[in-house]
Amino acid sequence: MRYELAAPLESGSARLLLICMVQRACYAFPVALMSAVIGVYAFLMRHHTKRIVAISLFLVCALFTVTVIIPACYAQLPSIEKALTAYTPTVPADKTLTAFINKPPFLTLLRQGADKLFYDIYAAYTLNFGVYLFFVCTFFLCVSSFWFVCAITRWNLFNLLFLFLLSGTFLLVYPYIQQGEFHTALSNFLLMDSGSTPFRTPLLFCIVAVIFHSIGGLKMLLISSKTKKGAPHKNA
Repeated sequence: MRYELAAPLESGSARLLLICMVQRACYAFPVALMSAVIGVYAFLMRHHTKRIVAISLFLVCALFTVTVIIPACYAQLPSIEKALTAYTPTVPADKTLTAFINKPPFLTLLRQGADKLFYDIYAAYTLNFGVYLFFVCTFFLCVSSFWFVCAITRWNLFNLLFLFLLSGTFLLVYPYIQQGEFHTALSNFLLMDSGSTPFRTPLLFCIVAVIFHSIGGLKMLLISSKTKKGAPHKNA
């Protein structure tokens, strides 16, 4: 989590370890929400009859997490960051071990995307609770639209693989959509103003969600139409 703070742990400071864990948990909340969505979709691909119960329980847990747990943790984050500044390494970090930890490039890129997503959500929280809720709800709407991958083929294993790939691609691409060139391209299509606004990213989430939900809806219509066409032949 924080290798540069490993040296003070030699003195048996359990408090530092706890602070680092809480800090990283705050950073990981958006990714945890994505993982929960993937877990629910993976469960539903095998247990179709339990769709209503699984989705209902998940929505209740997600609502409680978004409205209570995450804001409560974010409220303590400034004090957590301040507490970490009191600890300074007494021994320089091992550069070889640090390079080994950061060696897989895709893991480094995924972490950058996850951290950028956290910073944006936390920035929305610092503005006001309404902006935070709008940001998180649109983010959840975007991630939930990944369900269309669950029906892209007839093999659940491939669908699950595509679901992981799509989620990973989302984290990899997210930092790049915050760049000025991308915002300029969007403004040229009159989708949103090129100026700085906290609603730009949520609106982009909504656009992606509409596209993916539409793809899923069309896929389900095609499957339904094929099923209806094949029914008379079976009866015959």
